[in-house]
Amino acid sequence: MQFKKNKRLFTIMIIPHTEESIISIRIPLYLLQILSVILLIGLLLSFVWIKSYRVLKGDAEEISHLREENRALTGQLDVLAQETEDLRQKVEQIDSLSREICTLIEFPPPGEKSEPPTLLAFHENVRALPSRGNNQVFDRAVLNVSHLREAIPEKNQELLQLKESIEEYRKQMAATPSIWPARGKVTSEFGPRNSPLSRRKEFHFGIDIAGPRGTPILATAEGEVVLASYRIGFGNTIIIDHGYGFTTVYAHLKNFNVHLGNSVQKGQVIGYMGSTGYSTGVHLHYEVHKKGVAVNPRAYLP
Repeated sequence: MQFKKNKRLFTIMIIPHTEESIISIRIPLYLLQILSVILLIGLLLSFVWIKSYRVLKGDAEEISHLREENRALTGQLDVLAQETEDLRQKVEQIDSLSREICTLIEFPPPGEKSEPPTLLAFHENVRALPSRGNNQVFDRAVLNVSHLREAIPEKNQELLQLKESIEEYRKQMAATPSIWPARGKVTSEFGPRNSPLSRRKEFHFGIDIAGPRGTPILATAEGEVVLASYRIGFGNTIIIDHGYGFTTVYAHLKNFNVHLGNSVQKGQVIGYMGSTGYSTGVHLHYEVHKKGVAVNPRAYLP
């Protein structure tokens, strides 16, 4: 900015209250104009500086607040990370237990592990924490963890009980007669009949299966041999105690393939078909007893 020098002068007089001389100061007009512009620029710069200072101070306070919040969130995330690790281990335990159960019930286990939906949602919330900076998200994630922590032991206990029930059921099924004891033709059913020996009416407590001599006789359920000897009338006889109130009788055998006290599995060969004892031909007399009472073996055949 250029100022045209003006010869006009302004006089500033300083008049003391004493008898001293009056002081006169003459200032050119252009100098006053320059001083005015400098003063105006100074005022503008001061205003801008004050405004900028306030903005920067506010930003600094906000940054400091965000740093504190970030430190707090970092600590919270560390806690959540430990919580999720604990939950992951518990989920793995449940997954292992569920696979054992699938094996027990002969159901193919899932090929890939998957986290529960609630846990997945929790992970999404945790990942979103740094970007959102929202305590509500953290509180919601903590609530999810709390719910999972409470639910997992309960579900784990339910699975343990289910596993025990399935194991008990499998044992009971293994101890329940459910297969044919021999190949052949049924020649006499359970119930009243005319005796082939006395020709009198009698109750037949089992079924007779005729077949070739030496036909393998199978244990119809797992159990323990409680008798393997000759009995009057029945000839060579095997009795197996299966537990759960079940016993089975195999009579008129040619010979034995097991001994007293042996444990047998379902389908195991325990002897061979013959015609020992009171018999009119080669056959197997087969009985099923439940809680000491003879029942129709047909109920336990496929």
